Amino acid sequence: MNKKGLVFTAMLTAILLTTLLPPPEPPLTQTVAQPPIDWLDLARTAWNYFKPGFGVSQLGINYAHNTWHYITDWDLGCYLSAIIDAEELGILPRDGPWGADDRIEKLLNFLANRPLHPSGVPYDIYNADTMEPYGNAPSNPSDAGRLLIALYRLKQSRPRLAPRIDYVVQRNGFSKFAGGVQTNGFYGYYIAHGFYLWGFTTPRVIEAVQLPDRLWGVSMVYVYGVNLPIVEITMEPILLAIFEISPQPSFWEWANRAYEAQENRFRTTGKFTAFTEGSLPNPPYYIYEWIVDIYTGGTFDIMAGSGKQSMTPIVFTKAAIGMHAVWGTNYTYRLLQYVLKTKTSNGFLEGVDEVGNINYILTDKTNSMIISAARYAIKKAKKISIAVPQTLQAYQGDTIQVQVQILHEIPLPAQLSLDTPPGIVGIITPSQGTTNFTAKLQLRIYDQTTPKDYNVTLTATTLSGSYSSTLTITVKPKGYTLTVIALDSRGRPVPGAQVTASGITMTTNSSGTLTFKHLNSTVKLEVKYAGITVWGPKTLSLDNDTTITTNLSLHELQVLAITPEKKPLPGVLITVEVNHTEISSAITNTTGYATIPRVPRGNVTVRAYTLDKQVLLGEWHVQVTGDGEIVDPYLTPPSRLDPLYFLPLLATALILSKPKKRELK
Repeated sequence: MNKKGLVFTAMLTAILLTTLLPPPEPPLTQTVAQPPIDWLDLARTAWNYFKPGFGVSQLGINYAHNTWHYITDWDLGCYLSAIIDAEELGILPRDGPWGADDRIEKLLNFLANRPLHPSGVPYDIYNADTMEPYGNAPSNPSDAGRLLIALYRLKQSRPRLAPRIDYVVQRNGFSKFAGGVQTNGFYGYYIAHGFYLWGFTTPRVIEAVQLPDRLWGVSMVYVYGVNLPIVEITMEPILLAIFEISPQPSFWEWANRAYEAQENRFRTTGKFTAFTEGSLPNPPYYIYEWIVDIYTGGTFDIMAGSGKQSMTPIVFTKAAIGMHAVWGTNYTYRLLQYVLKTKTSNGFLEGVDEVGNINYILTDKTNSMIISAARYAIKKAKKISIAVPQTLQAYQGDTIQVQVQILHEIPLPAQLSLDTPPGIVGIITPSQGTTNFTAKLQLRIYDQTTPKDYNVTLTATTLSGSYSSTLTITVKPKGYTLTVIALDSRGRPVPGAQVTASGITMTTNSSGTLTFKHLNSTVKLEVKYAGITVWGPKTLSLDNDTTITTNLSLHELQVLAITPEKKPLPGVLITVEVNHTEISSAITNTTGYATIPRVPRGNVTVRAYTLDKQVLLGEWHVQVTGDGEIVDPYLTPPSRLDPLYFLPLLATALILSKPKKRELK
């Protein structure tokens, strides 16, 4: 091979590599600040167009639009790509009647058997209901290139069909179009890749594929603050290239400029802008909106077969939604919202013009591109994330529960799976949902599981990929269970006692009990009430599960309220305070007695109040020792001139019940 041939081969290799590599993320011009888009919902709506009998004939061939039952090879490429994308998105099952396999089989059968033009290439138009040609014209490089890209994608997704797909490509004579590929714009760039991927590398195909790198030497036109090359520029081939062929990095410079010119036009004129091609229900029936019109040198022109059109530009639904899938800016979000009024139960209508009039026509081209846009947006989105604690502690025999959050920037169905090591079994519920949602992870540790660190892996799988999070569980020895029963000096349960065992503090319940789990063999136990130690501290040795009864130093305080005339005084509120905190109270009965339970030893303050606690009748400081009788002799009655004279006066006898001594059992 000569030197010139080597250079040419190296150039082809470089082009092929950049064609098959995933595209870099396009730079965003703004930060997006709006609710996430439910791309699957958009895709499902668009797929509704391809229902049998509506957008697809009973023979399995799509309609260009639902009222015009004819197709070109461009339309066939749209439908085939829609099938591939819909299956990947999970909105089209693979099997069953009208599943992906069934639809693909019908298409391949048509391509393998349809009548061909005498020149050995497909006819330009076919009747989708009869599979017969419509007219005598042959097809063209543009339609052939579009279908070749779809067939290449099918071959990648269905390798088992490769021999049949190869036969279809050979039989339909697509290679004969390779010499007629346009090289003057992005249609040629996109279409040329169809021929290039199948090895039909004519000089024109190579020139068209190299377009992004050649544009630096092309004359420019300045439009809305952006320099654009004077070549065919509209969004249809730009978006299709992004969604289907993974264009080389240099492509993004021009794609971003085409986008920016449209946003700047909106900022300048206030008119939403998403220029591409599409159908009309009335003459001229089909238009091309050119961001740059190579034929006239103008910008933002509308052309049809009859020439330049003076009409209100249309914001095409497929371009608006496609642009949001790629650039995802505040402008494209508003653009998408503008065209959502085209949503119907049978797919999306073509678009809305700049003054708000809806273009009431349904086509395969619009709805197939929206499905591709949804797939692209979901695939380029960030990976799903799992919010779950990174470390946990558990004991042998424990069952623990953990809340798990499954998060993603767009609503997506997610399937959860769990990988646990031997000795630990787990279940997560629900195991699937649409982001964002919360699940519950339950893990059971077997009694015989060896104490050490274990890794539990939780995986969330979505259309945008899978993400795993590892939770480390430190399994500790089960230890022993200690049940504590707290009783007062008269053997009655004491609720609210604070029991500390080996640094862990718990409070007794209404029956005066509590249970510690997972204690080591040696335990330091102490009981407090109202902050005062009333039992212990003592050290216990455990060699099995144990129940212990603690007889607390809490006594019953009896108060007798009498008048200076030695008469019982009922209805007096008696309180006991320790360290300025009221711990117990009672009201004197008809004989003047009040029994106040759970009073600890030591200095306490006893107060007597009127029943509404508005008037303090007396206060005494009492040293509780647990036995004996204390009478406060220092009650000074108020002056007869004092208004309080008319309140009952107290003399108080404080009698402490003698506690019974109890030992640990």
